[in-house]
Amino acid sequence: MDSQTTFALLAAGLALAIAASLGDRARRRAPLAWHAHLPWNAAIFTGAAIALVAAVHIVTLIRQGSI
Repeated sequence: MDSQTTFALLAAGLALAIAASLGDRARRRAPLAWHAHLPWNAAIFTGAAIALVAAVHIVTLIRQGSI
């Protein structure tokens, strides 16, 4: 992967984690709403995992001098 793809993955992972945490907060406010049944914790975990992998890849690209 090049740096552009890695930065896109980092942005997507962070956006997913932030959106999912906002959805989880809304679920706690209205536990019987339509969005209460969506797997917000899984989405937060997925977004955080994608962001972590992208951040580690950015560090390796920096160490190699590719960025």
